Amino acid sequence: MALAPTATTELSSLLPAASSTPRHSDQPPPGFVPLAIRVDRCKGCELCLSACPHHCLALDLGAVNPLGYHPVRLTDASACTSCAICARVCPDAVFTVFALPKAVVR
Repeated sequence: MALAPTATTELSSLLPAASSTPRHSDQPPPGFVPLAIRVDRCKGCELCLSACPHHCLALDLGAVNPLGYHPVRLTDASACTSCAICARVCPDAVFTVFALPKAVVR
């Protein structure tokens, strides 16, 4: 069963134009967050704060988690390089680190 010519035309107008060469960027896509933190399990021990080479973590003094501690939070997502040092030193395994591929294709 073949599609009617108008349906094909409408479908192709919805698809983005293909580029002959992909664009590479060193910048993460908008909204990318390199670190997920389970604030409900954080005991605020501050080991990650002293281990972070980019100083992009801080205790959230405005929040208290169910355990009664001030949890850690990511203060500057653009400074985080996904090195995972915070995850290695955390005794409670509250960090999940996300990294982009070496070359981000858009």
